[in-house]
Amino acid sequence: MAQSVLPKNEAEFKEVVYAVAKTLVALIEEKDPFLRKHSERVASNCANFCEEFKVVGNGDIETIFYAGLLHDIGIVALPSDLYHRTDPLTDEEMIRIKKHPVSGEKVLSNLDFLEDVLPIVRHHHEAFDGSGYPDNLNGENIPLGARVLGLFNYLDNLVFPRNSDKALSIEDALVEINGKAGQLFDQDLIQNFVAFAESNAGISDDYMQKRQANTMRGIFAELLGKFTSGKINPPVMPQVVRELQTVIKQPKSTPEQLAEVIEKDPTISLRLISVANSPVYRGITEIRNVKTAIPRLGLKETLNIVMAIANKSLYESKNVNFKILMDRLWVHALACAYGSKLIAQTLKLDDLEKYFLMGLIHDIGKILLLNAFSEVSTGKLLSMDAIHANVQEAHIGLGSILLKRWGFDKEFINVISHHEDVEFSPDTVKEILVVHLSNMLTRQIGFSLFEEEVDFTELHSATILKMAPEQMEDIGEEVKTIISDVAHLF
Repeated sequence: MAQSVLPKNEAEFKEVVYAVAKTLVALIEEKDPFLRKHSERVASNCANFCEEFKVVGNGDIETIFYAGLLHDIGIVALPSDLYHRTDPLTDEEMIRIKKHPVSGEKVLSNLDFLEDVLPIVRHHHEAFDGSGYPDNLNGENIPLGARVLGLFNYLDNLVFPRNSDKALSIEDALVEINGKAGQLFDQDLIQNFVAFAESNAGISDDYMQKRQANTMRGIFAELLGKFTSGKINPPVMPQVVRELQTVIKQPKSTPEQLAEVIEKDPTISLRLISVANSPVYRGITEIRNVKTAIPRLGLKETLNIVMAIANKSLYESKNVNFKILMDRLWVHALACAYGSKLIAQTLKLDDLEKYFLMGLIHDIGKILLLNAFSEVSTGKLLSMDAIHANVQEAHIGLGSILLKRWGFDKEFINVISHHEDVEFSPDTVKEILVVHLSNMLTRQIGFSLFEEEVDFTELHSATILKMAPEQMEDIGEEVKTIISDVAHLF
């Protein structure tokens, strides 16, 4: 088999190929949902078989997988009543049916990156004795991938036929296939094929999902090793934030003292002034310097905004795909910050700025993980959905560790540790409930890595805090307005 054209060091390209393949499979489903399920089973069985028994190299496994997904795409061009027929086909109709491998090859030939898939698709109905179609190839003249695909295609048609009344058991299907060894099928493949089919009952795990899961476990192990050994240095608290915290903790701190610290960083100074002049904070007169911005914002609000501006730099990535995730995550963090503050304000809680900061940093662990992923996942076949799912699962622990290193107290760490919980009691501290509720609100209004329809009447956090759906709707609208006004200024 020719070397796969799917580059092993171009993860973004691999993801594009996978996306294109899934799109083509969707076209098959539109024509015939049954055919899509058949194609997906055959593809995963072929790939998992090749992987388990080392039939081909890893790059060629991917090629065979795509061939399995797309081997029947030529049927899309046929009238549906032709291949849905239960009565015997005429000779002319059979000729039309037998053209689908060639039609499939023709359809896929327009996509250069599927070049290695073409011979497997064209020849998956060839027979080992030369009696197959379309080219009457025999023996090892048939591409190895096509020989494998032919076996699993035949098995699937026996075990999962369109007419379920005609379905054979795995045992009976394998007896029939064994009887055709050396005739239709490669004798050298039969023994391992039978062992695989028996152990998997004709169905194996989705190859790509399994592949991604295994890759993820490897990456996480690598990340954990680098993190614990000190090879990955977590981000440090920005110097300007540390200095501001020190100043604010002083009993008689003044705006002038805060301004002196902030003005050491021209970028933060300019952005702080821009935020102070935004519709959210704008007063009668225009703010022109840090000294006049601080009284308008307040000492603690100034600290929060500086924290947000400084943290924005953590959400940067050179990888295009990761940059998209980082940008969405930044808007989510900012929306959650303002949402937390507004919920706390509605509940007439003290120290609103604390809730702002808790909302801002609740997902800080995701930043650490995504930055690490962008460095170690290059060249690995991973979907961004898979990355996000695993980051979602692991971010809480790393976020808590990071906050401890930054010197945050237990109150903040508890919020990080429990903001993804789904069940709460009346004894749960308000800080956790507020940030959880704000986090869910951002999903509802579209400022999150994923959107979710949220029924606030079913959320324990909303029930315990006695926040009505109408109140949450109003806060959601206000958050949308704020984000529209200030997100681009940070």
